[in-house]
Amino acid sequence: MKQITKYVAPLALCASFGVQADIVGGSIEATYWYAGVSGDASTSSGAQTVDMESDLGFGKDSFFELAATLEHPIPVLPNVRIKYADLDQTEEGTFSTTFDGVSGDVETNLDLSHVDLMLYYEILDTYLSVDIGLDIKVFDGQLEIQEKTSTTVSTTKIDEILPLLYVSTEVELPLTDLSFGAEVSGVSYSGNSLYDGKVRFRQGFSLAFVELGYRQMAINVEDLSDTDVDIEFSGVYLSTGLDF
Repeated sequence: MKQITKYVAPLALCASFGVQADIVGGSIEATYWYAGVSGDASTSSGAQTVDMESDLGFGKDSFFELAATLEHPIPVLPNVRIKYADLDQTEEGTFSTTFDGVSGDVETNLDLSHVDLMLYYEILDTYLSVDIGLDIKVFDGQLEIQEKTSTTVSTTKIDEILPLLYVSTEVELPLTDLSFGAEVSGVSYSGNSLYDGKVRFRQGFSLAFVELGYRQMAINVEDLSDTDVDIEFSGVYLSTGLDF
């Protein structure tokens, strides 16, 4: 993890020359995300693998996110966006093979809830806006598989702090309050990777807005408690909030 932090300082230095917002502004919003979970977990040796869908019973579920943004006209300081995503899901499944000492009928808790601290610069602000910066994701979750007929349990802690490159772009349609855009955060290092991206349409109503989009988040991290995790969330979302 530590080796990727060497990319943080150069990015922040280059971005400090970007164009900032003309006035202080911000937003608050709430998001409902209906997403499916797929992927697998395997022992670091690769000898044992468990599938999130066919073995553990994971599928589509409802998730929620809260976010707040502050933009300002001070050139050397980044704008700030803070998000909290509740990605906690528990399912039941059955598999005949053994994974980390667990098999048979199981109950599994996957918790990839996390906080995003996004520090970014607005390098273009016309009918086309472009932001670039860092998305620091802080995970404090787990993958816990519990045998239902015994006390046998497999627990993989997912408590990572990952700085990702962040890019966002949005196009406003003339003479309307309708816009569409996309944003992506990503990092890849030493066989590990994390990707979080979305495409969206937003309709404004004075200070309020409604946003509809599609989001996909994929995490591939090796050697967490001797377990490799390769999991993806993907699905449509609906957001609403105030933009001031």
